Amino acid sequence: MNERCWTLVGRRQGPFWVARRRRPTRGGPASVEFDAAWVLKREEDRGDVVGFYHTHPAALPEPSARDVRTMRAWTSSLGKPLLCLIESDGRPAAFRFDHDRSDGVNLAACELLPQGMVVVYDKDRETYEDGQNVPA
Repeated sequence: MNERCWTLVGRRQGPFWVARRRRPTRGGPASVEFDAAWVLKREEDRGDVVGFYHTHPAALPEPSARDVRTMRAWTSSLGKPLLCLIESDGRPAAFRFDHDRSDGVNLAACELLPQGMVVVYDKDRETYEDGQNVPA
């Protein structure tokens, strides 16, 4: 069983990240590569790259040391927080990387929906884009 990877494109709406998986790739049993040039172009053109989704077929759904290094580099490169979603045993787990020193914050809830849609609840981000609190 080999790892798979997708780039996540979408946006954050208050405490929710809403994204779609794009550009699937396959790797080896413990690593996967993706089209970095496509990610950079997509971000430059649309500004909607929100992270990466990949599988850990034979490991726990938590970031490996390589995942942490990769996410730190991407947050630094894109200059914004990013999601790292890791699927193991058919269930995704979500981690938010805020900057190039982040170890990743485990987020409360993550769902993979039909057609590659992903919704993540980020309780630490319970504000609208304008900074107002989300109503109860």
